[in-house]
Amino acid sequence: MSLLTPSKPANPKETAKAGDLPLETPAYYEVWGSLEQANKALWVGLWFAITVALLELVLLRVQLHRPPVVIRVDDAGQAQLVADPSRQPPVSEAEIKNFLTLFEKFFTELNCYTYNADLKVAYSMMTKEFQSKASEQFKRGGTLETLKGNQAKTTLTLTEIKVLKDTPVFLDCHVKGYREIESYKTDGSKTEVVFEDDIILKKVPRSAATPYGVLVQDWLESLFKKS
Repeated sequence: MSLLTPSKPANPKETAKAGDLPLETPAYYEVWGSLEQANKALWVGLWFAITVALLELVLLRVQLHRPPVVIRVDDAGQAQLVADPSRQPPVSEAEIKNFLTLFEKFFTELNCYTYNADLKVAYSMMTKEFQSKASEQFKRGGTLETLKGNQAKTTLTLTEIKVLKDTPVFLDCHVKGYREIESYKTDGSKTEVVFEDDIILKKVPRSAATPYGVLVQDWLESLFKKS
């Protein structure tokens, strides 16, 4: 064909078909690519959220097992911060007296309506060995059965708390006081019991479960008056 020869005109049908194509419609691969990109972004976000959650759980577990920060206040009112557990100060006499006051309250000031919650706290202040011994004492003496049967309540008054001996492992303490036992029943009688308790405290590391640094190792009570 000569360059000077005019070319054959295009087929009108082919021209119409080419003109009917929707040029503004995006190709299939473009739509799929955007969905794939969004899917990958969602997976990245999911793994990132899971990683952050796991790290938070690990940090929370570490924080729960850290020993408490102890702030001591001396007689002059000077606060001393001790964050290192290896440098924690020894148990002070004021802490011992406060610990024994709370223990006697929860262990001996029994009430027929609150004894379960009170004894739960008292047992958390004992060593494992004395927990078993205390349970045996209650069972042998029928203390809880009598308490519930009489619908009794107790009022405790402590008159003296002494630390007799302080060793690197144990503390020998002596507690004096009296208890008034009466009943919720209208015809119930009132009883007064004068007692002296010999208590052995075992020194333990301070923690969230043992903030005072001591636990009750043994407890022996002597009754001097019951009326």
